[in-house]
Order: sequence, then structure tokens, then C-alpha cells
Amino acid sequence: MITTIEKNIKYSEKFIQPINNFRVPKEVKKIILNAKVKSMIDLGCGEGAMIRAIKKEFPKVKLTGIDISPRRINCLKKRLPKDKFYIKDVCNTNIKEKFDFIYSSQVIEHVQSDKKMIKEMSRLLKKNGILFCSSVIKKPWAIYKYRNNRKFVLDPTHEKEYKNAKEFLELFKVDFKLISYRINQTRRIKFGITFKIPGFYEISGIWRKR
Repeated sequence: MITTIEKNIKYSEKFIQPINNFRVPKEVKKIILNAKVKSMIDLGCGEGAMIRAIKKEFPKVKLTGIDISPRRINCLKKRLPKDKFYIKDVCNTNIKEKFDFIYSSQVIEHVQSDKKMIKEMSRLLKKNGILFCSSVIKKPWAIYKYRNNRKFVLDPTHEKEYKNAKEFLELFKVDFKLISYRINQTRRIKFGITFKIPGFYEISGIWRKR
């Protein structure tokens, strides 16, 4: 049977997302400035949209990227040779360095154990460091074009889609103190038209390590 990691590698190697003028979001920019971030790790960095944007706006921040896709990581190594990029499992990076800021967007729902990933985040983050993590909320009536285990999912490699904000946020309460969170309905663009996906939402939270 194919493992979760093998399935994710296969999918991520096949689908490379285009990066079109991606900019650092206001909330991330605020974290970098207010927390005086000097080092950051992106867990599940993909093609490196966030890393490349931060490199452009905050060139002094020391950047590290983790992804299971050799293709994506090798591209980033060529583009940003002075920064560090590793082909690793986000739940078990074996990296000894600790960071001021951890960023992970739409990754935790892909791993076999979200609790294990959160423990790894805690291990990698300095005391009082800042964590940004986002994921997916799915309502009971949610529908989309993909199916996994006979259920509609936003992505065919999603291991879990959370039922509500409480279920997601409470995963972090042992090691982290919640600063803020927000929820937006998931949207997609097709043929230049933006449309909402029924029953799917994106949740993001910002925490400080206890």
C-alpha cells in the first residue's frame, strides 16, 4: 500500500503551481517587523512563493525551506543558493537549528499525524517565537470535484479536513498561545472568474510559543 508521504511526493512532483507576483501578506509582514524576525522556516514550502517574496522584501532574514518534493527543493536551491532547503518530512525534519518564525500554509491537512507535526513545530521554534499555520475547514454539506475515501475533499491528498475552528485551534493549545485567527471561504479562479467552493473554508492562526 502506498504511504501518505509517497502519495504526497507523487502528487507534488506532478503538479507545480505557478508563482505570479506573490507578495508578503500584511499579517506576515507585521509578524516579521514586530517580532524582529531574523530566521524563518517554511514547512511545506512548495515552489517557494512565500520564501521568494520574503527574500525580496526582507533580504536580511535567514530562510530555510522544507518540502518532500525533490523537484521543488532543487529549483529553490538554484534560485536562492545562499539559503537552506531540504527534502524532508515536515513531521520529522531532524534539523537542530531553532527559528524565530515558523510559517506553514495548507500543509498540516496532508500529513498522517497533525499532532506529530505540531510537536515538530514546537521543537523547531524558539521560546516566544511566532507560528503561522493554516488549514482547511469542511462543513458536512461541502462538495468539490475531488474525492478521497468516498468523501468530497478540497485536494485528493488531504488526510484530514477539520470540522470547525475549535477542532483545529485546540490542537495547538498545549505548546502555543493563540494570538489571533481568521476564517475565509475557499475560492478558486477559473477562466478569469472567482468562485466560492460550497462548504469549504480556509482557517489561519498566529500563535506564540509558550
